[in-house]
Amino acid sequence: MLFDIISPIYGLFFDHQVKYYRKILNRIKEEVNINQYERVLDLGCGTGALSYVLQDLGLKVTAIDPSSGMLRQARRKLKGTQVELVKIKANERLPFEDDTFDLAISSYVIHGLKPKERVEVYKELCRISKGDIIFHDYNENRSLITDIAEFLENGDYFNFIKVAKSEMGKYFKDVKVLDVDKKAAWYILQNCNT
Repeated sequence: MLFDIISPIYGLFFDHQVKYYRKILNRIKEEVNINQYERVLDLGCGTGALSYVLQDLGLKVTAIDPSSGMLRQARRKLKGTQVELVKIKANERLPFEDDTFDLAISSYVIHGLKPKERVEVYKELCRISKGDIIFHDYNENRSLITDIAEFLENGDYFNFIKVAKSEMGKYFKDVKVLDVDKKAAWYILQNCNT
């Protein structure tokens, strides 16, 4: 798996990512009160930077990822925290009961999935989250470096950017897109249609 191989490189950017997520959460605190949630799922946690910031805010965080390499990095980086790390299998039912979490959040994951895979993620997150679902991902302001990286990863980035809001609108009654950075947005989803 690609992310198992490149996980040590991602690990080098952990501190930078922590600062980035803290800046984003501080920037949007007037529009999204992240402290209203108690139990949070971090889907595709990678090295655990977002999980680290969320638990630092006092939230009970469960972080999941299909990559053994990324989880190995996360275990190292999150040592001494209360974040629960869980390995999942891609494209399978998540190992949680219905309505387990107050919030499901995922950062830079959804754009890399094919349309049918995204639909399954929407359905699963609707099942396990009794509250909001937030995707932190790219907005339409692309950079050449991002284009090259996403091309090499062979995800659905280029299509996702074009269809994100309308696609999500098929599965959620309320879709809000909030630009949180020059090249990133929060896709805030509420009230599942599934």
